[in-house]
Amino acid sequence: MKIMHQQMLAFLAILMTMIVIVGFLFAQFMFHSVYEQTYSNLNNYATTFFSLVVDTEDDSGNKLNVDPSAFKTAKKVMSDQGVEVSIYDNKTHKRVYGNTGPKKISETLWQETFSGDSRVKRTRTGEQLSVYRGWMYGGEKLGVVRVSRQIVGRSAQSTMLLEEMVAAMVIGGTLAMSLAAVISWRWSHVITDMQQATEQMAEGNYELKLKRTGKDELGHLAGDINNLSLALRAQSDEIIEQVERRKQFMANASHEMRTPLTTMSGLLEGLAYDVFPEEEKSRAYALMQKETQRLIRLVEENLDYEKLRANKIVLRKQKIDAYKMISDLSNQLASKAAHEETTIEISGDQQATVFGDQDRLTQVLFNLINNAIQFTQRGQIKVSVARQGNATIFKVADTGIGMTSEQVDNVFERYYKADPSRMSTKGESGIGMAIVKQIVTLHDGDITIDSTPKVGTTITVTIPDQQTVN
Repeated sequence: MKIMHQQMLAFLAILMTMIVIVGFLFAQFMFHSVYEQTYSNLNNYATTFFSLVVDTEDDSGNKLNVDPSAFKTAKKVMSDQGVEVSIYDNKTHKRVYGNTGPKKISETLWQETFSGDSRVKRTRTGEQLSVYRGWMYGGEKLGVVRVSRQIVGRSAQSTMLLEEMVAAMVIGGTLAMSLAAVISWRWSHVITDMQQATEQMAEGNYELKLKRTGKDELGHLAGDINNLSLALRAQSDEIIEQVERRKQFMANASHEMRTPLTTMSGLLEGLAYDVFPEEEKSRAYALMQKETQRLIRLVEENLDYEKLRANKIVLRKQKIDAYKMISDLSNQLASKAAHEETTIEISGDQQATVFGDQDRLTQVLFNLINNAIQFTQRGQIKVSVARQGNATIFKVADTGIGMTSEQVDNVFERYYKADPSRMSTKGESGIGMAIVKQIVTLHDGDITIDSTPKVGTTITVTIPDQQTVN
């Protein structure tokens, strides 16, 4: 069953239930009112009747002196109003006047009639209500008058109430069905749009956007579906990008490994067939050893990168002399810089310290200074350190070939080479900057690059003092 039909039936069922309950309660109230009103009238009739037809002033031995003509007149008047009347004697409890009701009152009923202060007992048989009114004079019981009457109006009221309830059900049902149809149509329309949207999302279409129809639950659900669509679209784009990166990584890794393997294969083949002169063999062995070391370094760097990215490296953080660190690295790489006719200059706060893993931060600065040397000929490299707030800032600036904005955006990708032609001659893998990025991230730090082609590059590394435990 469609949700629209379910909503319509639900509205109708609720309305009908309410009408039946209200009608039942109203009927009970009306019936009770009629019953109490009939009882009150009969009680008044009994009191009035006894005082009219019984003479209590007679001194004869018979206390119950009924005036026959008064009794006949009063009975006629009351009969015209549907009231039956009888009188029962105190001694025998038998009916002595009137021809309706029981011929004799039971002892129990007689005692119950005179037990209360009001000396009234009511009984009901079906729709017939009877009131027994005990009469006393001078402290003595004279007798009991019984008046009875049909509870007038119950059948008529029941018929009228039933007709009104049926009319209310018809009118209310029509209104309920109309209201339910409008509300259910709106709900079903919105839900249908959501169903179609989720089906399209399942097929890979994340460009859809549902219109929020209100601030109710359906409106919030539409907003959640829109957010889910955006999230899935972002994940889809990320997956596509990761697939492309994986393909590029496999291509780069294959290329990086193929080059030394090809070189070694050629050298081994030449040595196997003894095509090298004796004076060239030692050079061939040295080149094979160099390529072997290159492969080992490539594998180690990849393993190192994966451990860093998976946060499987435990950093031994401590307070380090930052100025001494850059000074030692500059001295270590000075000869390599001199080979490129480049100078290294250090500056900054000589008292500066940095909180981190000394080996890993040394690896970061070594890579940055080494890269600056590779891309700078006949230039200058400036390495500085300073304290700013609760952080230590390192800067490595060169006057080398620089990078474009596209190269800057991709320089931290594994195997990315800003200048492949130059990098291939240096024997580098292109994974160093990816490792640098991971190490800085593990220190809760930040690394930025400002570069201009043919002008130079400045790399800034910020390492905070307060870091998460690693």
